[in-house]
Order: sequence, then C-alpha cells, then structure tokens
Amino acid sequence: MLVRLIIRRLLALTLVLIGLSIVTFVLSHVVPGDPARLIAGPRAGQQAVENTRHEYGLDRPLYEQYLSYVKGIVTLDFGTSLSSLRPVRSDLGQYFPATVELALAALVLSLVIGFPLGILSAVRPNSIVDNVSRLISITGIATPIFWMALLAQYVFFVRLKLLPDGGRLPPGATPPSGITGLYTVDSLLEGNWSLFVTTLKYLILPACVLAYSTLPLITRQLRGAMLEVLSQDYIRTARAKGLRERGTILRHALRNAMLPVVTILGLQVGLLFSGAVLIEIIFSWPGIGRYALTGVTNFDYNAIMAVTLVIGFCYVIINMFADIAYMLLDPRISLG
Repeated sequence: MLVRLIIRRLLALTLVLIGLSIVTFVLSHVVPGDPARLIAGPRAGQQAVENTRHEYGLDRPLYEQYLSYVKGIVTLDFGTSLSSLRPVRSDLGQYFPATVELALAALVLSLVIGFPLGILSAVRPNSIVDNVSRLISITGIATPIFWMALLAQYVFFVRLKLLPDGGRLPPGATPPSGITGLYTVDSLLEGNWSLFVTTLKYLILPACVLAYSTLPLITRQLRGAMLEVLSQDYIRTARAKGLRERGTILRHALRNAMLPVVTILGLQVGLLFSGAVLIEIIFSWPGIGRYALTGVTNFDYNAIMAVTLVIGFCYVIINMFADIAYMLLDPRISLG
C-alpha cells in the first residue's frame, strides 16, 4: 500500500511539474518586457538586440522554445540567468540551501515550542499556560511578519546588541566547505565549533521571526484536536483502568490528534520555503526568496521559472510525506 501511494504521488508530481512548466512558460511570454533587450543592455542597438535574441533562441516559435525548456528541466538545465549571467542551476545550488537551512530551523523551533504548548493548553484549559498560548497565537497571527522582523532587529541588535542584524556570516568570514550547503551542519561536520556558534548566532534571529508566524497555527490546531480527542470514551476508559496520565495523553490522545496537525505541517513547511521572501530581504539572507525577487525586478524569466518549479516540487514532496505520515498514524487509512 505504501509503495503504491508513493508511486501515485510521484505520478502526481510529474503532472504538477508539467502544469507548472506550462503556466510559468506562458506567463513569462505574456508579461511585458524584452529579455533580449535586458541581456544586450539599455545602450545596445537594435541589431545587437536581434543578435542576442537569436543567440538565446528567443526568436524561435513558442512550441520549440517550450520543448527546449522541458528538455532543460529533465536534464536540470534551467538556462542562464539574465541578471547574474550564470547558469541558473549554479545560482539555485548557492541560494537554495540557505533557504532550506532557514526554513528547517524555523520548523524545528515551531515544533519544539508549539507541541508542548498545544498539549499543555489542551490538558489544562483556561490555565496560565493556555492563556499564554492564546496570547502568542493572537499576536503571531495578527502581527505582520515584516514588522516583527524589524522589531526583533531593533531589540536584539540595536538595543541589546546580542545578535547580528542580518547575513549568514560576518563580512570577510570564510564559509564552511559546501558538503550540504547548510552552514550550521557543515561547520559541525568539519568540527569547527567557533564557526558553528557564529553561524548559529546569525541564524537564530531570522529563524525565530519566521517560526513565530507558523507557531500559532500549530499550537491552536493541536490544542483543538487534543481537546476533541480527550473527550472521547476510550480516553475516559483508559483513565478508569488506571493508566498513567502521561501515557494516556502521549500514547493514545496525541497520536489520534496528530492527523489534522500533519495537514497543517504539510502546508506550513511549503509556506516556509516559499514565504520567507520578506525575512530574507530584511535580514539580508542570501536565499531563494531574494534570488526570486531579483529575478522579478530584472525580468529574469529563466530564474523565475526555475524557482517556481523548485517550490512546486517541494510542495508535492512534502505533501507526499504527509500522506505517508497519515498511514503510519492511522492504520485505517491503509485499509481503506
């Protein structure tokens, strides 16, 4: 059953990527702007622009351009960036790991704080913990993420001088060797503890701000699901049999309350990858969000289409893992 599910999701992934490729290709040819003029430069003559258009294949029929584009996707060749004049694949290899590191750090913080907070809020409703959880949820949902980022910079960099205001490393610092592209992981693999502390210091502030936008949804969803499960008859039966309260909550209630939380997690992880643009801009984080913004402002069609496909691929893969988690948490889904 699990193998068939993975096969179906991989087939769906293929269809999604085909749809994304068509949509992005069409939109890139509908929006105003001339990429040949951008590559040739504002002072280039008309003949130079035409030569550039022919060199990059922009004068060929649309179906030929699309087939060439699909062939490039299959071979992971997204063309040359019109703004950096480097292969887009090289740009993605440089910027995407930074976004992955930021998103994973924010996710870990959300889970480490959100799960205990949601469980305690459900076990002890209307307590101090529940009121604190409600306050965090309201402020996290109602506060714009860019305002929270600026406030965090002001408090922890300007006033307290505890954390840097942006970037992944201090100016002039040598990054760790590119084993994974994640500076914290690579510095640990190298055994460079001072560099690990430095990278962690630069990561913690943008990760906390990004996690604060995801934390309320995880906490409130888990609290609501736990309250519903704790009112079920089998929980009362477990308590009547004398089972320990911790085992009843963690082993029986939490597992059955996880299904809606897994759905939220699948969506939120995708949003962490695609929605960190403002965080990367404010904190000067060299991730795929800033790269996409540069591509949009410079009409860099190759970069925009590549980023769209990568984000779409991440969404489908993450939701495939969410479906697998459903089956592991609830065997009835496998039987169905």
